[in-house]
Amino acid sequence: MGWFYCKFGNNDKSTFLAVLRGVIAQLVMANGQLYPHILAAKNRTGYLKLSSDKVGKDLLAACLQVLEKTCIIIDGLDECDKDVRGEIIAIFTRLVKERNDAIPGSLRILFVSTDDADIRKLLSKAVCLTLKGTDNFSEMRDYARTWGKRIQNLHCLTDQKTEEIVSEVMKRADGKH
Repeated sequence: MGWFYCKFGNNDKSTFLAVLRGVIAQLVMANGQLYPHILAAKNRTGYLKLSSDKVGKDLLAACLQVLEKTCIIIDGLDECDKDVRGEIIAIFTRLVKERNDAIPGSLRILFVSTDDADIRKLLSKAVCLTLKGTDNFSEMRDYARTWGKRIQNLHCLTDQKTEEIVSEVMKRADGKH
């Protein structure tokens, strides 16, 4: 499994090459059998750092050929420029089709984004799920309460103060700040 979180205005987190680097690095760290492929690519290109979109695409495809089942999450797709979004969606949807034509269910990609028109259009043939803030409200509240208790114990807070913290977290999670 690999994931990447895109971040607007940060070239290390919002370019096509950054996404490729991040996903490939995670796949390699989680799957030692990919090291020989990375070393072979380094020897072919002569570069220590992945610095080309083409080499990155080829390397990602080669890594996915080795892995039996892979899940990749690209979060914050809307944080990238429109042309970068298009490149990311195009390569990953192409790879999903190629891998799943060969071995059904071998590659899954989850794009997480706000509902922007260009992204919706690019993903029009994909299965899309829409989640609203209320869809997971109880899970967020449970999570906030769990951490609230930990903070309470660590800092000797009253139950009232802890509930105020949880309440504030939940307000911000709902976009009301």
